[in-house]
Amino acid sequence: MKGKLKFTKDMLYKLYWKDGLSLNEIAKKFNCNNVSVLYWMKKFEIKRRSAYFKKVHIPKEVLKKLYWDKNLSSIKIAKRFNVNDRTIRKKLKKFGIKTRPLSESLTKKFKAPFSRNLEERAYFLGLRAGDFYVKEIRKCVRIQTTTTHKAQIDLLKDSFKNYGEIRKYLSKSVKRSDEWFIYVDLHSSFNFLLNKPESISKQILENDNCFYNFLTAYMDCEGSWKVLENHKNSVRFIFKIRTGDMKILQQIKRRLEKENLYPRLYLDKRKGTITPYGRYNKDIYDLTLYQKEDLIFLIKRLLPLSRHSEKIRKMNFILKNKNKNWNEIEHEWKNLRKEIERELLKNLNLQE
Repeated sequence: MKGKLKFTKDMLYKLYWKDGLSLNEIAKKFNCNNVSVLYWMKKFEIKRRSAYFKKVHIPKEVLKKLYWDKNLSSIKIAKRFNVNDRTIRKKLKKFGIKTRPLSESLTKKFKAPFSRNLEERAYFLGLRAGDFYVKEIRKCVRIQTTTTHKAQIDLLKDSFKNYGEIRKYLSKSVKRSDEWFIYVDLHSSFNFLLNKPESISKQILENDNCFYNFLTAYMDCEGSWKVLENHKNSVRFIFKIRTGDMKILQQIKRRLEKENLYPRLYLDKRKGTITPYGRYNKDIYDLTLYQKEDLIFLIKRLLPLSRHSEKIRKMNFILKNKNKNWNEIEHEWKNLRKEIERELLKNLNLQE
């Protein structure tokens, strides 16, 4: 190769850096070996690419259109071309394409303004009163939670799929390796979720549809449905909400009593009680319904609005089997519980 140079420094630089060819591809092009190409690169003082660099043929105009006109992130562009995110950022820098700052990148994610629908607002407030934590992060309203249940992930996705991009990742804690952290960054018009409700507003309580949207979301987060064997082969159905939000539970109780239902509200655990899961930092109350007619009435109101797959299946089970004996439903109920157990993240073996 020495003495029979078939390319110039500019030609070699263009092939390696601008066209993204590998040493082998350049060698093949000039009918030599890659050792010779490497020799001339050193001779011409042409720097080597980083280990993460992967060849990608993407014109400057295309990259600029994807990044600025279509508002795609470098991560999404990288996925399109099956390369590393850093390769795209390197291309942006090489082409002199101005990049967005981190704070602007967050605001450029898909975020639709809130629809201002009162029933949907009531549902979101029910989620906020339940398991979901909300904070302001730069120009976004982030709603987040941790969970071991796939159904909780799907709940967040289904609730906000029209408003933002749901993100999730496995907990980095060894002790919580079967737990997901999930969140969505929302438009600033969702700032009504920043403060956790300590009570249900009069506007929601006095509107039938808004109240049941709030209650459904609160149930999706905090509620449970139980099917138990009672005496003489009969079946006992139970609905329970167990939280420290005494005022909200009192309001729900009074509102259900107006429907001629008979909920019970009682203190379950006092503040300071120590359990295997930690110490309670507030009093914990139970709102419970036992009468079958009450549960059927409530299910018919909540089921069409619920977005929690586990609770939807349990409510459907109760409706289907409300008039059967325990020996008729025991096997099916146990199978449903096993099915839900298999959906716990520790049992899914997902690598996401």
